[in-house]
Amino acid sequence: MAKIGMYGVYYARAVLKDGCVTGYTGGVKMMGNAISADFTPNPPDDDPLYANNRAVEHNASGASGGALKTTLDRLTMEAAADLFGLEVKEVTITVDGKEVKGKSLDYTGMEQSAPVGVAYIRENQEDNAHSHEVVLYRQVIYSMPSEKAKTREKKIEWQTPELEAAVSGMEGDGTNPWYRSVVFPTQAAAIAFIKQELGKEPPTEKPEGTE
Repeated sequence: MAKIGMYGVYYARAVLKDGCVTGYTGGVKMMGNAISADFTPNPPDDDPLYANNRAVEHNASGASGGALKTTLDRLTMEAAADLFGLEVKEVTITVDGKEVKGKSLDYTGMEQSAPVGVAYIRENQEDNAHSHEVVLYRQVIYSMPSEKAKTREKKIEWQTPELEAAVSGMEGDGTNPWYRSVVFPTQAAAIAFIKQELGKEPPTEKPEGTE
């Protein structure tokens, strides 16, 4: 199955209990328009038992979690606030006697990146038929991206943000998948699936002493 395209990078803020995702909150949003995504899985664990100077038994488990690099056309301020534990603030300045409003993200060093669920769509082609594959990671934590700026020249050099993130692997007893790959015949169905999965709210906890 050949990969021929990519669409959207969606996210929703995760709600955790004992380190496990119980649902998502705040709605499903687009981080930005997708350019590329590169996932590198953690290698499987291998803890061999040595006897007579050689490995006689192996306890090799499957890969779990890894590193994700996501390149976007741009990262919205709202998405940056959600990902990095910030707040979009309004700033007002007076220019030629008129008020001009802007937006600010203030980094103090006290903020902490928030865990999010992330999904995007890969477009595939096989035997002249197209399919749309949802790639969904249950829990991801992004790091603040590096930045650069360059003056305009005769030929425009596009400068796009590349975000790096840690993808959490198996949670709890492993009942819920940390990674999913789901193929649909249409893009509309793939988008609907993402919104369904990242739109699941955590269960409501009953107060203690009630049934």
